[in-house]
Amino acid sequence: MEHKIEKILKEKIKAFEKCNFLIAVSGGVDSMVLADLFLKNNLNFSIAHCNFKLRSNESDTDHDFVKKWSLKHKIHCHSNEFNTVEFCKKNKMGIQEGARKLRYDWFDELLSKYDFDYLVTAHHLDDQIETYLINSSRGSGIKGLLGIVSSTKKIFRPLLDVLKIDILNYAKFNSVEYREDSSNSSDDYQRNMIRNSILPRFKEFDDNVMLKFKTTINNLHSTKIFVDNIIEDTKNELFKIDSKSIKVNIEMLMQKKPLEFYVHNLFYEFGFNYKEVIKIFNSDSGKLILSTTHSMTKLKGDLIIKKND
Repeated sequence: MEHKIEKILKEKIKAFEKCNFLIAVSGGVDSMVLADLFLKNNLNFSIAHCNFKLRSNESDTDHDFVKKWSLKHKIHCHSNEFNTVEFCKKNKMGIQEGARKLRYDWFDELLSKYDFDYLVTAHHLDDQIETYLINSSRGSGIKGLLGIVSSTKKIFRPLLDVLKIDILNYAKFNSVEYREDSSNSSDDYQRNMIRNSILPRFKEFDDNVMLKFKTTINNLHSTKIFVDNIIEDTKNELFKIDSKSIKVNIEMLMQKKPLEFYVHNLFYEFGFNYKEVIKIFNSDSGKLILSTTHSMTKLKGDLIIKKND
């Protein structure tokens, strides 16, 4: 009997069947189930495995496991070893942030070098909900609360509507071999603490809490579409664009309520903090603020935005 994950994948993959995929595979249950699903559906894919050298022999054993699986099933495996600790020290990053940058920079290189259409990751609904809770605790806006998107220009996440328990059930039913990451049991990281301590408590009170979180996230997606349309209409109303600059009338902008919300959404793509933009409203003509990509100058009653040379 077809497992419900197989039904979900077939629905998600319809528009991508002819593509050439690169699957990020750690050796854990999520990515091994994903690889098994792609194999069963005769999709064209290769594997990319990162060895971050963070768990001593365990990292090397994961590496060997993925390579052996690839060899057994005649799937090309790209692998790379990183000195993650040294990289993070040099670039003053946390381990998780540094490892993420290392792997996605390398994935980008592989996508370009071998002309893959999409990088595929095994992010699932539990990951999505964990991201939602993390970003909620950081005071995020709608974009942050949406968490992980199902697809972007180059990344495809076909399991994003699938619960972890369903992935585990699929692995058991189909005898999918995988490796356990011992670091997942530690609550040293915020995500692990939410996964191991907070979400299980939610589930004690409500068996359907994960699906209710999913409904909340879907509602936020609808809200973002509505907001994006409003902001686009506002840009068409306020932004006077020529080949060199964008001019925005301050008086017209200040009539928009809530002002902070409009200013943030209108100007964040240029790299400006909404608080700094609002401050310039009452500054003298000629006042200038800079982002990494643009400059904003107050000129009488207008804001003039130009791209940096």
